[in-house]
Amino acid sequence: MSRPGQLVAAGRTSDVYAFGPGAVVKVPRPSVPAHWAADEAEFTAAVRDLGAPAPAVLDVVQVQSRDAIVFERVRGPSMWELILDGPQKAAAFGKELADVHRRILRAGLPVAVSGLVGRMQRKIIEIKQFSEAERNRALHILEGLPRGAALLHGDLHPGNVLMSPAGPVAIDWFDAAIGHPVADVVRSSLLIRPFESVVDRPHMPRVARPVLRELHESYVSAMHDVLSLPRDELCQWEAVVAASRLAEEAETDESPLLALWQAGGEGGDASSLEALLAGGVSRWG
Repeated sequence: MSRPGQLVAAGRTSDVYAFGPGAVVKVPRPSVPAHWAADEAEFTAAVRDLGAPAPAVLDVVQVQSRDAIVFERVRGPSMWELILDGPQKAAAFGKELADVHRRILRAGLPVAVSGLVGRMQRKIIEIKQFSEAERNRALHILEGLPRGAALLHGDLHPGNVLMSPAGPVAIDWFDAAIGHPVADVVRSSLLIRPFESVVDRPHMPRVARPVLRELHESYVSAMHDVLSLPRDELCQWEAVVAASRLAEEAETDESPLLALWQAGGEGGDASSLEALLAGGVSRWG
């Protein structure tokens, strides 16, 4: 049994503690399935081996009678902390987030990481807010979308990028998958989008909407080529990615996600991303 040191960071599913010189240990909360730590350790090691900007996995140990992951300690603040300290640089950080994302998408295909479609199917089946008809509709849309073959982070936002002296490092690789690049870009867009009805985002606390808007618009603009799809296809990606996010029950206000599902998943053709890419007024929710 190993003893962690001082608390370094607290997340929705895990806490991170100092763990000797040059290391931290990520300890899952009791509600997290026991296999998650070993899975995330395997995913992170696999993507790092490809050259993706990920921390080194040093060990999997027992902490509080649960598997926990020992990572190298990445010295430096998160990108989100730097945005809070320098909100006038939000647009520049949006471009940098896009640069990190492109490195990930181009890294290659690790054997240890599973397919995105299977992951999304399991999430959609678990959505409590959906009727059976809505779940079937979401699964049908997902089945009809192109598969793609790129490394996807699955949860890339400024809070999950540490700005080390050697360059940005993406953390929290549990949701890594192989799939279509647009799915991961849409996911990141949803995570940083300044929805009007949302006062705070749990993964990016103390948010200021104008700053978030600059960050989001800069990021989407930098990923324009990935998102340049026919309107109906982009709407469907927004709908199913928003639906899978609902299954996580991670947002304090789920109404914007439900609105995106209704716009694209129930026969609508409105895409807030499409409007932003075209230089129009975005519909944030």
